[in-house]
Amino acid sequence: MQEFQVKTRNLTIAGLEGGDSAAPPVIALHGWLDNAASFLPLAHYLDGLRLIALDLPGHGHSAHRAGINGYHFIDYVTDVVLSANALGLKKFRLLGHSLGAAISAVIAGTHPDRVDKLAMVE
Repeated sequence: MQEFQVKTRNLTIAGLEGGDSAAPPVIALHGWLDNAASFLPLAHYLDGLRLIALDLPGHGHSAHRAGINGYHFIDYVTDVVLSANALGLKKFRLLGHSLGAAISAVIAGTHPDRVDKLAMVE
């Protein structure tokens, strides 16, 4: 897995990417007190996929929100969709754990044309 960063309209989002770059992209979203590295033990089991594990804002190596901006659940949905846009992903799969599962469910429900498959853990 290689580290990367993308710039959205308001933040720099970091993450880890690995696997087959020509394979279907899977955006992996971590839980509340985790970061993208929490998917490292699982990565070698996901042969044949392009795994893109994001650090949500304020986690891992992603930027923190400026000033008085909070970390509201719904804002993470926008952060992930903007990150997918910055990565050039028109369609993608989602793999979410805990908080990441809840975010993934909302993205799948609000952007069904972009989410190919959804898997949630906890």
